[in-house]
Amino acid sequence: MKKIMSIISMCAFSIAFAQTGINTESPKATLDVTAQKKVLTIDGLLPPRLTLAELTEKGNTLYGMEQDGAIIYITDASGGDKLSQRENIQSKGLYIFDAEEANKEGRWMCLFCYGLA
Repeated sequence: MKKIMSIISMCAFSIAFAQTGINTESPKATLDVTAQKKVLTIDGLLPPRLTLAELTEKGNTLYGMEQDGAIIYITDASGGDKLSQRENIQSKGLYIFDAEEANKEGRWMCLFCYGLA
């Protein structure tokens, strides 16, 4: 019985402190995504893609302190509104949620946006 409990404990311990790797058997960080580097394989990371209208439908309270650092890609900034958390969304591009902005109400901040000078 002790032997079985020891094996279960070791398995649980290794799973609890495991790192996750995609295309690698020895991840070097919490999440390690390694390119396949094959000529006909498309490599890259696709964040969630939303239009400004779709983000507007989510309202102003869904994203909060627990979503600090969330990343999305806005594909179309022509619909929806630019109120509250969305006031900085002016064009399509990559945005990160900064939960501490605007008196901790939070704002989407541009990481890389097209059409902005």
